[in-house]
Amino acid sequence: MTSARRLTTAALAAGALTLCMATMAGISPAGAATGSGAVPKEMRDYPYCEVIPDSVAAGVTTEHVFNTLGFNTCPSDTWATITEQSIVDAYNAAYGGGATSATVNGRRHWVLDSIQSNGGTTSSPDTLTVNGMEFGLKALLTIPAGGTAIGTDIYTVSTVQRDTTYIFKAGRKVYELIDPKGNVYTMQSYTTAVAPKLTLKRLSKIGPYDKLPQGWRYRARTLSQDLNLTAAGTTQIVNDYLRNTFQINPSAPK
Repeated sequence: MTSARRLTTAALAAGALTLCMATMAGISPAGAATGSGAVPKEMRDYPYCEVIPDSVAAGVTTEHVFNTLGFNTCPSDTWATITEQSIVDAYNAAYGGGATSATVNGRRHWVLDSIQSNGGTTSSPDTLTVNGMEFGLKALLTIPAGGTAIGTDIYTVSTVQRDTTYIFKAGRKVYELIDPKGNVYTMQSYTTAVAPKLTLKRLSKIGPYDKLPQGWRYRARTLSQDLNLTAAGTTQIVNDYLRNTFQINPSAPK
């Protein structure tokens, strides 16, 4: 039986997970499209969604993160028809079975200006079509079977593996969480799944000030120069109570 999980876990956004082409070498569904979509040059506030079928083997759950980036802008009417079961059915039909549960993640919007893939699963040609909506494979996440998915617990820092560079342009705003130790995390995406009226413009005004755990801070600031936020193998991410996603930014002012 498929477990019912319609999460807004930003940790799963944009391949914030295990990027490993060696692992992906064994995934090539018969009849599946192999072309990867082009990533738009202007990413800020660009909408996207993810479907994440899970498979379990040898005591490990593998979450396959498929993303609409480069394929479509996740039309709301079609997105509303996608369920955990429809993801499981589509994945098993395309990849020969194995999925036992799934996550529906979105709709989300990028809060960066461009993304550079530095290899790994982010560059995979594998795709999945669910209810007519196409998604490209962007990441894998492995957790102990029965464990809590990364990003489920808010204000809990998780280490993930990926190889990407997020680019934020000078003169534009970034939105940041600062933990009790002074570590700064820059928002990579926001979601309307928790707060349907949330917009990019409102991020400065309705930041999670009233629900922050003790010692945490939230701020918005304007960049004086370009920010290249690189994940070279591993990085740390965290979600706020609105399920927006932030990546650690070691170079940010405290």
